[in-house]
Amino acid sequence: MTGSSGPALYEQLCFVAMPFGVKDVGGQPVDFDRLYDAVFEPALSGVSLPEGGRLVPHRADRDFYAGVIDEDMYRYLEYSRFVLADISGQNPNVFYELGVRHRSRESGTAIFQQIGDPIPFDVSHVRVFPYTQGSDAADAEARSLIERVVTESLRRNRLDSPVAAALRAQREGQGADRLLDRALMEAENAIRAEDRPRAVQAYRRAIRLDPENFTLHLEAGILLRDTGDWPGAVEAQREAVRIEPEAAAAWRELGVALNKLHARSDDEPRTGEAELRRAVELDPHDSDAWASLGGVLKRKPDYEGALDSYERAVAESGGASYPLLNAMKVRAAISGKLDLSDADRIRLRRVQRRRARQAEQDPPYDAPWSFFDLAEVLLYLDDPNGFLRYLDEGVLHSAHGWQPGTFADSLQIVSLDGPKGEALAQGVLRLRSAAAALSV
Repeated sequence: MTGSSGPALYEQLCFVAMPFGVKDVGGQPVDFDRLYDAVFEPALSGVSLPEGGRLVPHRADRDFYAGVIDEDMYRYLEYSRFVLADISGQNPNVFYELGVRHRSRESGTAIFQQIGDPIPFDVSHVRVFPYTQGSDAADAEARSLIERVVTESLRRNRLDSPVAAALRAQREGQGADRLLDRALMEAENAIRAEDRPRAVQAYRRAIRLDPENFTLHLEAGILLRDTGDWPGAVEAQREAVRIEPEAAAAWRELGVALNKLHARSDDEPRTGEAELRRAVELDPHDSDAWASLGGVLKRKPDYEGALDSYERAVAESGGASYPLLNAMKVRAAISGKLDLSDADRIRLRRVQRRRARQAEQDPPYDAPWSFFDLAEVLLYLDDPNGFLRYLDEGVLHSAHGWQPGTFADSLQIVSLDGPKGEALAQGVLRLRSAAAALSV
């Protein structure tokens, strides 16, 4: 099949944008060729089209005819009935192809990602379907998820391109379209320059121009969260859930912001628990929502409920550091001691390797949390000096007092003896001091 015969040949085609060969995902090698053959191709081949017939999966490297690869790829992205993008490993080619598709078509695109791989901010507001792979059971579950998502997407044919949504909103605004475009461009440039306050200002201008745009409120709320403006984050996410009451991500972010505001102000009676429970009801696979719910229950304190939520987050995320470390702390609080199994130590080593790679990036990824997670892992693996070293690095990369303060709060429920206990007490004092200094 070639693109030269026009779009008619693509009416049954599902183009799969994904990495080729063996690539690193979260510190683990993944054979994407095996993944396509064992999961994506059979799942997509089982999808029935609404008008009859079957979807035909296709990957660009499976073409065996002569031609210009780039031209054919653009035709696939422009004309294919459906495009499935796997952003696992954050491959730049896949993101480029996803951007081309979102600009080309208003609907007919779904994004998948392996559990445990962080989602970049640029697509954090778009629905990303998490999956696991590698075992027979995981592959079967992934095939079922893919077939279900693509079948439902074809049947509903709803707008799923954030580019098309933004442009449609601009067209409807007419007189404000250029101003909105400039505000969004300024926000994007500010985010890339890591100037979040300027990005927030740009989003606020955009919201004044298009107050019913759900995505603008959601993204502004996330930025306000990252700058420590919890009242602003709550206000933004309340608007987001008003506009899109079924948006799980907005309920999750609202719950997180309410919980932080509740901890810092007597004026906010809500803990965020109800909002986070709504988020996991809407999306039971949202590991971040489960982990955040665990945090709310831990502070009640409801350690049994917190442990259930953290363990659900661990399962949904494939062993992400935040729920894993908190599950270990809560178990220690329940039993009265930190008792690690061999399996726990293996999980900690995996977190150590993944977080070390992220902390070593320039600039560090997910700072200060990548440093704080490394510190905690090393403490539990009997390296108190390493714990203090990475704790200090995390403080240096903290922009707001709530960041080291939150880490100190999380460590308070752990009781350790000997050199580890001494390092823990010293570390909590350093964190408290840094939180006070950064809050001035």
